Amino acid sequence: MTSRSDRLHRTKLLGAAVLILACLSPQLAGAQDPEPAPAAEQGPVQASESRFEMVLVHGLGASNEIWDKVLPFLKGTFKVWTFELSGHGTTQPIMDPTIEAEATRLEEFIAANGIKYPTLVGHGMGGLITLRYSLDHPAKVHRLIMMDTAPKQLASDDQKAQAAEALALNYDRFVASYYLRLSSQEAITETTLDMALRTDSASFISMLMSSFEFDMTGELPGLSVPLLIIGSQLLFPIPESCQPVLTQIGYGNARSLSFKRLGESGHYMMLEKPVRLASVLLAFGVTAEYLFDVGY
Repeated sequence: MTSRSDRLHRTKLLGAAVLILACLSPQLAGAQDPEPAPAAEQGPVQASESRFEMVLVHGLGASNEIWDKVLPFLKGTFKVWTFELSGHGTTQPIMDPTIEAEATRLEEFIAANGIKYPTLVGHGMGGLITLRYSLDHPAKVHRLIMMDTAPKQLASDDQKAQAAEALALNYDRFVASYYLRLSSQEAITETTLDMALRTDSASFISMLMSSFEFDMTGELPGLSVPLLIIGSQLLFPIPESCQPVLTQIGYGNARSLSFKRLGESGHYMMLEKPVRLASVLLAFGVTAEYLFDVGY
């Protein structure tokens, strides 16, 4: 494993190969939302007499812990479940994990826990998994919320080849080169990088490689589930250019979608802006009357 000093002095590698436009990396403000009280429950967050259910799906290299700051603000309205990808956090690896395999695991998770008509929230690669599930089971999904997720892989062929080579030659260095650029806040960077380096490497590589040929843009016109895209300042640096960026990253064919930009935020919005993020999840999770907006 590389040392912290080696990570900090790394050369630029191939962050664009991991689903978001890492080339869009402006200077981000460091203001944080107020710290919420920690959730007391372990596993699903129980909400008494909740009318709605929500499933949160983290991204590549994270774990269920990534949602801890958001959960306290959701549990009064939703019964919230967190789905952990195989080989991440405390979840055991599976053979040949892919986006399709994780969507199947999500289907099994929802059925096993008796979750009815949930709002699905996916971050990064978790958004691809929830989109795949929603396209396959539209009648079972109340709302779909995708955070910093493109419906197709954004890396060029050269970047894909370079990523495969870099992963084979120095896995830790590749991971560090990407996760060190996703937030301007050192504490958050250390937390997310630690999660990524603790992820099962075979699972990480398999899921990343499976995404390289993944493209659901052609299926978006058939998506009947109300869709909200939440974008960070990292992916949408200029408020006035949000709609062109949405088209560029693959949403031009969507039947309809709503959009919310969280300014002054890096990729990990749930850590940097938990209160603002929770308010958006709550608003869209209970109503589809949520128009395109570049606020915040």
